[in-house]
This record gives sequence, C-alpha cells and structure tokens, in this order.
Amino acid sequence: MNVHYESKYKKIKRQIKKLVFENAALCDEVAEVQTELCAAREERRYLVKRLLRHEGFENVGKEENSAEAGALSTQKLSQPQKKRGPKKRQRATSTGGAVESERDRINLSEKKFDVDMYGKPKFPINLSNILLHSMGEIIPTNSNFHNEHWIYPVGYMITRVYAHPKEPQRKCVFTCKILNNAGVPQFQIIPDNDLDSVFFGESANVCHQGLLETLQRSLADVTKLPKRVQGEKFFGLGNTTVQSLLQLQDDFKQCANFKRFLSAAEWNFPEDKDPTICYEALQSIIAMSAYHTMPEVKDEPPDELFELN
Repeated sequence: MNVHYESKYKKIKRQIKKLVFENAALCDEVAEVQTELCAAREERRYLVKRLLRHEGFENVGKEENSAEAGALSTQKLSQPQKKRGPKKRQRATSTGGAVESERDRINLSEKKFDVDMYGKPKFPINLSNILLHSMGEIIPTNSNFHNEHWIYPVGYMITRVYAHPKEPQRKCVFTCKILNNAGVPQFQIIPDNDLDSVFFGESANVCHQGLLETLQRSLADVTKLPKRVQGEKFFGLGNTTVQSLLQLQDDFKQCANFKRFLSAAEWNFPEDKDPTICYEALQSIIAMSAYHTMPEVKDEPPDELFELN
C-alpha cells in the first residue's frame, strides 16, 4: 500500500515540477513580448512626430514656451510703469465700432484656450466634443479648398470619440485630417489602432458616408442608422470656436467663393443627439433596437384549461 502512494507522490511531484518550469517559460515569454510592445510604442510615437513635422505642423516644445515666458517677463520689467488716470470716453463711430467688436471677438475667442506671447493659440485645444490639434492653413487661391459655407484648411487635424466601425458598441478615437493632394483636398478619417479601416476621399461627406456604411454592415439588420451624411460636422468644422479661429487667419477674407458659415439653427439635428456623429446617441439607438427585437414572453395559460371535466 505504501508503495502505491509513494508512486503517486512521485508522479504528482514530477507534474508540479513540470508546471513550474512551464510557468517560468511563459513568464519569460510575456516579459519579452512586453519589451517588444514598449519598443513598438516608442517607434510609433517617433513616426507620428516625423509625420506631423512632414505635414507642416509641429507642437512647440516646453523649452520654447519657457524661453518665451522669460522674454515676456523681462520685457514687462524693462518697460516703465504708466500712471493711471481717468479714462476718456470715446464716441463709437461706424468704423470704430466695427474695430472694437472685432477686438472683443478676438479676446472672447482667446479666453477659451491658452495663447502664447504672440497671441497664437496653444495646441491641442479641448472643445468638449473634439480635440483640436492643428488649424492648418487656408489656401484662398484654390477654389477646391472652400465653397459657399465651408473652408478646408490644409493641415487641419482633430481627434474625436465615436463608435468603432467593426465593433459599434466599443469606443474608438478617430483622427480627422485635411491634406493637399496635388491641388485637391484629401479628407481622412483614421480609427485608432486599426489602419485597415481608413476612410479617405475628396470630400468630408465621402469619408463620413464610408464610415456609416461600415457601421451599418456591422450592425446588420438589428439597427438602422439614419442616412444623414454630415462630413463637415464630423470633422469639427461646424464648431464655433474652430470657425472663429479660421476667421482670425489673414487669408480668410480672400476666399472668393465663401459667403458665410451655417448657423446651428440651420442644422437638421443637434450634434449631441445625432447618432451619426455622437457615440452616446448611437448607443441609445442600439439599445432601443435590441429592446424592440427581443422575443415577447407570453404568460402561461391558466391551470383551469388543463383540468378535465
């Protein structure tokens, strides 16, 4: 009897030893994979910086900001302080009133974000529903980059959160960019960590329509998305702060075809309730569709029907 238990003990001991070695090998493999992932992240960050530099917009470093702040403080100290006196009232003429309103509008726009010593905004700028990384540059001489109601600056880039095109119930960060492709604007919608699902075209509506069609295929027939293509709104060009920053550029008034921006009252649907743009609104439609497609649970028949007379 003791021999039997001794053999079982040795067998279990061998199995435990084997599992210990296997566990150690798996730990080594996990550590190696983590090292490769860290190297891949660093390489991806480096490539993104090079891409931004190549496309013409690069974030200002902390050293430049500190140097500018130091120069600004030195300049303030070197200037003599002026004595305060009673303010003189100025009569606002038609021209003066327009200048003052323009200055007030600029000051109002600057209160929403930080600016440098030259009065230029510091990026990125958080605008609640979008994160603005670059305003780009207006090309007034090319009519392809503006129309009656929209302006498409080259180098413009934002990020926003919306549903993943292949998994609609999962959040995904989308990067929206406007590039110059041989004199024709190229719009891009790039989902994060999924370079196989990049949507691009010569208009913002083409990109947005491709995204909505991919979402509809993922949702199958359970949920019907409204056929409301609004590419400019998805790119954040309908944001009032973005429009104010565009108006501050020198080339804004030189766009011959542009007349005015569309107001929020002219939009068909508020953005926070639009399932084609807002992630939360899309999830509400998906939840309601799943609720209506659930099979109805009927009550069981009463026991009296089964009783025999």
